[in-house]
Amino acid sequence: MRIVYCRGPLCAVAWVPAARVSLASMARGSLHTARPRALVSQRHSLLCRRLLCSKPAPVANDPYEVLGLSRNASLKQVKMAYYHMAMKHHPDHSEEPDAMERFTEVGNAYAVIMGEPQALADAESATREHTPVSAPPDERAFPDWVYGVHKYLHRLPDKLDRWLEPTYASVIYHHLRDNELAEALEVFEQGRLEGEQPTHAVYEMLIRGCTIAMHRVGPGQAPDHLTANLLKKVLELWADMQTMGRKPDYWTYNELIRAFGKAGAVKQAMVLFEKMCGNPRLLPEERALNSMYELCVLSGHYKEALLVFREHEELRLSLWAPRYTPVSFSLLLTASAEASEDLSERIQSLPRVLQLMGRYGVLPRAETCDRLLASCIATGEFQIAEQVLSIAARAGHELNPEIMRRYDEEIEGGHKKEAQQLPGQSRRSEGGDGN
Repeated sequence: MRIVYCRGPLCAVAWVPAARVSLASMARGSLHTARPRALVSQRHSLLCRRLLCSKPAPVANDPYEVLGLSRNASLKQVKMAYYHMAMKHHPDHSEEPDAMERFTEVGNAYAVIMGEPQALADAESATREHTPVSAPPDERAFPDWVYGVHKYLHRLPDKLDRWLEPTYASVIYHHLRDNELAEALEVFEQGRLEGEQPTHAVYEMLIRGCTIAMHRVGPGQAPDHLTANLLKKVLELWADMQTMGRKPDYWTYNELIRAFGKAGAVKQAMVLFEKMCGNPRLLPEERALNSMYELCVLSGHYKEALLVFREHEELRLSLWAPRYTPVSFSLLLTASAEASEDLSERIQSLPRVLQLMGRYGVLPRAETCDRLLASCIATGEFQIAEQVLSIAARAGHELNPEIMRRYDEEIEGGHKKEAQQLPGQSRRSEGGDGN
């Protein structure tokens, strides 16, 4: 049978022979078409391929040997092998001592086969050290049987998916859930060859999977070859989505903005954001706005973050009125007061942000107040510094003694300068009267 329904609150059910639907993907509101022919053996073939290809790829000068492929491999096979090995050997994921060398070698091999410039593989991001964070204690608010029922209901759609005949969308969903992006893209390509008509949900899942596999680009950094190629794949999926007649909706634009932001393509993300603001059907709400704040701040584009803030202010005056969240205020404080060349210009937006935080009852942390006060001292904005001290006193914070000592010295120095200027001004005025 086949169940057809829409994303809205109203649903329509139609019964059509020779079709099955995935309940896990029904929760996303996707529409499945006829059952694919070669999908029943898909999981078995993928499992066999993993077992056969589980041994490490040899390190050699031949790019095909590096990717574990034969000379007659197609471009699709090259791409799938590259995605799989690049994510496997990335220094952020792999614990092997030669992970960085293997990751660079995989990127060089892919660049040689695809005919891309070698500079694509030279921009490698440095290995970041991750410190383990201790989890908070588990304080259960309900009896244990409530959590047991919740886990059972959460696993129920997956169990029903296994009982029913699989669909391309359900297999893609399971691969992405297990962080198997290369396998999900391979199933997607096989479905297209079988005549499958992908839905909005399939495209959005794949775009989100590519975004999760990317590695965020910091200020002044270039994306590594994996992130650059995943961004190209996102653009291919977006173009294919429009070719198939699937008009991008709000969720599609939100996922695209996240992908552009993580790859450091802030200009492309700003273009998408402006398009959303100009279309009543795509007006951004707090998710898209927080995504824009995050990508601008984490990439060092603080002015662009304040431009988004101005657009947010204008939207607040309309009937749409997207709300602010604590995440919004945290990112806006960084955009307004982070030390850089244009700090004196950006700090003028800080009073408005503090005013909105007071209206919403959101108070900054003590460390944040220290950074804000230091920025005000560096730019000589002592009126804004008084607002920072006021909100810190309201929150009950004790600020850094060193920063407070600098603040007192600047205030006393300013009073002394005024006192020295007053006698000089009176003498000039008296001399003027005598002449």
